[in-house]
Amino acid sequence: MTKFAKMSLVTAIAVTGMASSLVAAETLSEAFSNGKLKGSLKSYYFAQDVDNETAANKDSSIWANGGHLNFVTDSYKGFVLGTTFQHSSVGHLDDKGTSSKTAGSMDAQGSVLSELYLQYTVNNTTFKGGRQFITTPLLAGSGSRLIKEAFEAYLGINTDLPDTTIVAGIVTKYQTRTDKSTYSDNTAAVDFQSNGTGEPGNFNDIKNDGLKTLYLKNTSIDGLTVQGQYAQVNDVLSAIYADAKYSFGGDLKPYVATQYYDTDYDAVTGLKDNSLYGLKAGINVSGVDLFAGYTSNGNSSVNGDARTFRGIGQGAYAHYTATTKTAGNNAFIAGTDAWQVGAGYKFDALKTKLRYTSFDDPSANADLDETTLNLEYKFSGKFKNLKAQIDYSILDYENNTRDATDLRTRLIYSF
Repeated sequence: MTKFAKMSLVTAIAVTGMASSLVAAETLSEAFSNGKLKGSLKSYYFAQDVDNETAANKDSSIWANGGHLNFVTDSYKGFVLGTTFQHSSVGHLDDKGTSSKTAGSMDAQGSVLSELYLQYTVNNTTFKGGRQFITTPLLAGSGSRLIKEAFEAYLGINTDLPDTTIVAGIVTKYQTRTDKSTYSDNTAAVDFQSNGTGEPGNFNDIKNDGLKTLYLKNTSIDGLTVQGQYAQVNDVLSAIYADAKYSFGGDLKPYVATQYYDTDYDAVTGLKDNSLYGLKAGINVSGVDLFAGYTSNGNSSVNGDARTFRGIGQGAYAHYTATTKTAGNNAFIAGTDAWQVGAGYKFDALKTKLRYTSFDDPSANADLDETTLNLEYKFSGKFKNLKAQIDYSILDYENNTRDATDLRTRLIYSF
């Protein structure tokens, strides 16, 4: 899904560690008094119109308001304490279908403590444990709804090697958007709660003592960025992700990129192994960012083969055919080929992106063409720190009874 205000795990820890080392508190009291408080106020309106309404598939809309408060102490003897409190309140809801579209995404009434972590930095190594936001290719919480997804994790990050970042650790729990959120492609690895009451998301257990992961990023070759990640859930699966992007520089800023997912399912799951590869290229012409992406998934869903594991979290869509409404989730279905073309342009304070994505699913009547328009405007002057976002998607299925349009609007004031 759309990932606004996203900061990678690597960058978040590195920046926090650097700031703490430069300005360290001399007492515990000073660490709290010198701490940094920030937050946001949010108002979201989402609406979906379906072409062919049925009892279980009707038009829906929701208006919700809320925000978050984040407090991080100054460093004391290398230690930092961080917290993030989130709140959501539903102002209007029209979602009458027997299968609610908003129950697992926006229909949340209440508050949740999404971050509560203790961080310790020594030399070039940082340890961070507790509830926290994470963004890596195979572990990423979405921030496109009022409640941003989080994890409970215990991680170490090291930058001793030149131009190289290494992150290793274990992730034990996954906090969803609402306590009714369940995602079918994550049920093999996560114990989702089944009796939610409409509150912000719970911290659901990741099965079999959690997900063990190792992440690496390297920029030692000029213009080349390489990253890779390994993830394992005991008796469920092991997964590998890798990508490389080379930027040529110059006025046109051309680049090429390639990526690879591989999933090895444990025999007890009864699922068949699968993999996905992707290619992407882009160029900037007169300020317009032009890009094209392609992904291809192995095996075939027609034969009952399993989908490729994309990772845990609704932000874990690192593939080159990702979209806004469906996130490009169909690209991970066995046997599916997908391609995407798009363009982006910035008009002063207005940022725009237009994408057309086609998913060729081998199953009958399952193909999807998805058109996505993303707009973001950042205000200035008296309204500095306020931004407005509009996402509009058109879903054109081979099975026309599923066609729909999706509108998402957001007002966000950050302080």
